[in-house]
Amino acid sequence: MKFLSILVACAVACPAVAEQALPPYTEAVLPMGNDIYAVSIGPGGPDEEFGSDATNGGLYRLTPDGATEEIKLSDEQGLRNPTGMVRSGNQIVIVDGNEVISTTLDGTVNWRQALDDDGVFLYDIEALDETTLLVSDFGRGAFLSVATQTGQIQPYLNDLRISGLARFAIAETGIYAVSWGSDDAWDSALYWVPHSDNGDTAVSLANSFGNLESVEIVYGTVVVGGYRGHEKYPNARLLRVESDGTIHPLSAGSHSRGISDILFDGASIWLTYFYDASYAGLPSQAAQNLD
Repeated sequence: MKFLSILVACAVACPAVAEQALPPYTEAVLPMGNDIYAVSIGPGGPDEEFGSDATNGGLYRLTPDGATEEIKLSDEQGLRNPTGMVRSGNQIVIVDGNEVISTTLDGTVNWRQALDDDGVFLYDIEALDETTLLVSDFGRGAFLSVATQTGQIQPYLNDLRISGLARFAIAETGIYAVSWGSDDAWDSALYWVPHSDNGDTAVSLANSFGNLESVEIVYGTVVVGGYRGHEKYPNARLLRVESDGTIHPLSAGSHSRGISDILFDGASIWLTYFYDASYAGLPSQAAQNLD
């Protein structure tokens, strides 16, 4: 209950970062130094997210003085549907439809790799170690590995499949992953996937969510975010899940129309509010006491 009370208290009394405006339909934010980087799927919004070939998406830098700058990529190929990004050294690596792109902070592209298999739609990306990134393929429900230096894409965890696989968080012994589900049913779920060369099984830890999209681990505590909460807590956009599957609704973030991404950087918890075109950070002093 300590985790719940801290989140409630900091949401009401002491937000370290006030909610800041973002470009429309921003999927995720990434703090780097004093700036915040963001990826947006562009003015077409969700209606074009999976079908558009137009370069409507964008990478943005938000500075402490409130300015927003679009970063143009040096290869001039643009972005279509960027939904996730991760820091890799001094680079940003973005997933965009069927592509993975590594860029410097000023937009100089290091490499751009595409996976042309049918149905591919890359959704989230996280660092496994210094040489390997993991990517979720929403279209096929699979995980992929990506080499940080070259962008080489390979299958990961063999034939494992999670229908509607969205974002995930990496723990020492495995992966927490969420599924999107149907827009009119409570069929999103939180899964546990062990790290294993023979890993072909995803264990459902908790279900009956509505349109889960994000998950993060905060000092060992699993937090999930979405758009329609849970069957028991339909108004909660952010929820805590215990190891036994017990679910607790949280006040932080639940005032929004949906949380597309959660990022814990070791000091603060960053929430991206997709339909509200804003983001917020929970205070570092609260994050340090979540245990």
